Amino acid sequence: MNINEDNHSGCNYFSSRGSSSARAGWVCGVLLMLLGAISPAWAQNAKEGEFYSSTPQACPDDTISVSIESEGGRMDTVGIRIYFHQSKVNLLPKYQRNAERLDSFLVELQRIKSDSSLKVRAIRIMGGASPEGTTRFNKWLSEQRAARITEYMVKNSPVELDPSIISAEYPGVDWCGLKRIVLADPDVPDRDEVLRIIDTPGTPDDRMPRLKKLHWAIPWMYLYNKYYPSLRASQVQIIYEHPRPPLPRIMIGPQRFNYVPTIIAPPMPYYHILTDRPFYMTVSTNMLYDLFLIPNVGIDFYMGKRWSAEINWNYAWWKSDRIHWYWRYYGGDLTIKKWFGKKAQGKPFSGHHIGPYFQMLTYDFELGGKGYQARRWTHAAGIAYGYSMPITSRLNLDFTIGLGYSWGQFYKYVPIDNHYVWKATKRRKMISPTRLEVSLVWLLGHGNVNTEEDLEK
Repeated sequence: MNINEDNHSGCNYFSSRGSSSARAGWVCGVLLMLLGAISPAWAQNAKEGEFYSSTPQACPDDTISVSIESEGGRMDTVGIRIYFHQSKVNLLPKYQRNAERLDSFLVELQRIKSDSSLKVRAIRIMGGASPEGTTRFNKWLSEQRAARITEYMVKNSPVELDPSIISAEYPGVDWCGLKRIVLADPDVPDRDEVLRIIDTPGTPDDRMPRLKKLHWAIPWMYLYNKYYPSLRASQVQIIYEHPRPPLPRIMIGPQRFNYVPTIIAPPMPYYHILTDRPFYMTVSTNMLYDLFLIPNVGIDFYMGKRWSAEINWNYAWWKSDRIHWYWRYYGGDLTIKKWFGKKAQGKPFSGHHIGPYFQMLTYDFELGGKGYQARRWTHAAGIAYGYSMPITSRLNLDFTIGLGYSWGQFYKYVPIDNHYVWKATKRRKMISPTRLEVSLVWLLGHGNVNTEEDLEK
C-alpha cells in the first residue's frame, strides 16, 4: 500500500518506493522555520528591521538539502495531508475525508511496524496555514493543528507510538507552497509581481497587505478563491528504512519534506480569468419593496480595495380610478460602500459594509380616501450600514438599514365627485430611518462566487 495522495505538476510530494536515494523530509520544514516562523523569544525581542530582506528568498526546494547516511538500506516515505477550515484548529473527520486519510495512514504505519524487515526512523508532523492573519497567529495555528493531529494518532493508532521518533514543525504560512502554485498557473493575474512579493518580504507581516493592495486585490481574490483552501493543511509523514544487499558506504539524499499544496477530491472549482482585470458586480432586489408591489433593481460595482458603488431604482404605477386607489412610487439612490471585517478581506461583496447614500423619489398614495402626493421630488441623505451573508455559490442575502435626513413637500387631497380636491401643502424635514432592505443579491463576475467553506461558516 502506497499512500501517495498529493502529486502536483512538476513536483512530487513523496519519493517513490523504488528510488535509489531518499530525501530528508524535515529539510523544507527547517528552512521554513528559519525564514518565516520565528521562535517566540526572537519574535518578542527583535525589531521590525531585523526581519527585512531586500533580496529574493529561496524556497527550501530550491537550495538547501540534507543528506542521510545509511548502511545497507534505503529510505522511503509515505504521507498524507490533513485539511482545516480557515482560522480553525478543530480536526473535522468528515472535512475533505480527514478521518479516512488518517485511518489509512495508521493502517500503513501498522503494516510497516509489523514487517520485521522494515524499520520506522521517524514520524514527522508539519502544521500549515494559508496567507491570512499575522505571522504570530499563523505560527500558533500551525502548532495547534499539528497538536490535534498528534492527539488523533495517539488515540486511534492500532500500534504503540514511540514518542522519541515523533517530531513536529510549525512553519506558519506556507509561502513556498503558494510560490509553487503561482509558478504552475500562468493565469494568475499580475503573476510576476505576485512572485516578487512572495520572494521579497519586508517585515514578517507585510506580504499579505502588499498582495491585497496589488491591482485592486484581484490577484489576492483569485488565489483566495482557487488555492488558499488547499494551503490550510498539515502534513504527516512516515520515514522508514528498507533492507537491501550490502553496498559501499554512500550518502543517501537529499530527502526533503516538500510542502506542496494539492487540490484533493472533492476538487475546488476552477475559475479561469479571461482578462487581466476581471469585472465584479452584483444585481439585487429588495424583497421588502417586492412585498409592497414596488418592482426594484440594484446594481453594485466593485471598485477595488474593498470599495463599491451601488445604484438602486424603484418603479411602481398601480391605480384604479373607480375605487380611488393609487399606488405610485418611483425613484432611486446612490450608495458608496466600504466593506470591512474578516469576510470582506477575502472576497468582494461579503461581510459588513457602511457608507453614505443619497436618495431621490416621488410618490402618490391613495387608498380610497385621503391621498398624499409628493410635490416634485423628495430627497434624503445619510449613512447606511449592512451585512451580506452567502446562501449559495452565486447568491447572498443582504440586510441594510439607513439613517438620514429627508426633506421635501407633499399635497394632501381627497376625492369628491370624481375630482381630486387639494386640502393642504405640507413640508417635511426630519431625521429618521430612510432605508430598510432585505435584498437577494446575485454575484456576477469570474471568481465572484461563494466557496463551500464560505457557506459552512
